[in-house]
Amino acid sequence: MGAIGDVFGGVFGGGDDSGDAAIKGSQIQADAQREALAYLKEREALPQEFRESALKSLGGAFGVPGGMSGQEFMSNAEASPVYQALLGDRGAQEEAILRNQSATGTRTGATEAMLAQNEIDRRSRALGGTIQGIQGMANLPSLAPAIASNITGIGTTLGQGVIGAEQSRQAGQQAGFGNMLGLGQLGLSAYSAFCDPRLKEGAACIGEIDGIRIYKWMWNKEAEDLGLVGEGTGPMADEIQRFFPERVTKRNGYLFVRAA
Repeated sequence: MGAIGDVFGGVFGGGDDSGDAAIKGSQIQADAQREALAYLKEREALPQEFRESALKSLGGAFGVPGGMSGQEFMSNAEASPVYQALLGDRGAQEEAILRNQSATGTRTGATEAMLAQNEIDRRSRALGGTIQGIQGMANLPSLAPAIASNITGIGTTLGQGVIGAEQSRQAGQQAGFGNMLGLGQLGLSAYSAFCDPRLKEGAACIGEIDGIRIYKWMWNKEAEDLGLVGEGTGPMADEIQRFFPERVTKRNGYLFVRAA
């Protein structure tokens, strides 16, 4: 409120204090939300790296544009510990096939075909298991929704603080002006009760509240006869009279704004 707030202090300052408290409260809450957001982002960093890497790998496996090349995918897959573990011991598998063929007395040319098929099967199983593992990493649970919600929440919290502050300030101004018109409740000095322009000199408008202008002035020689000296602040009685004629009366021949 600028000069008006400086002049009336606690009268119009209550709304400012409430507004400042609303802003401060929203900032404290937003700071806590920022800490939570930073924690979520930290926890999300590694899973997100895994997901992106897995998606690029799958893109290569299925020839999707933007993924790694198929050759690179196969090279990486065959070098992975998972693939090697799923391959199993080739020598042991082939030995088992040869022993079985010998035991049944059917070790013939078909044996070579069985060995070749076993090689195809073991590589297919290994590749399938590797792809399944990559798909699992691509589908790791994501904290992205929680992160987005926190970002939105911070904005909402700060926005509510600003709105609450403005509402508090407006309420404070309205209450302050109402109190100013109810001079008995406000407890202003007698100087502010006499608002007749004839008693003032050097009056300067320092602000406006709901259409009522607020002035600052020095009491003149006429005012001294009423015991009014020094500086005064308040509305002009003739202007108040336009809005609240029932609150303007005369005392000692001068306009006087009385309590409600």
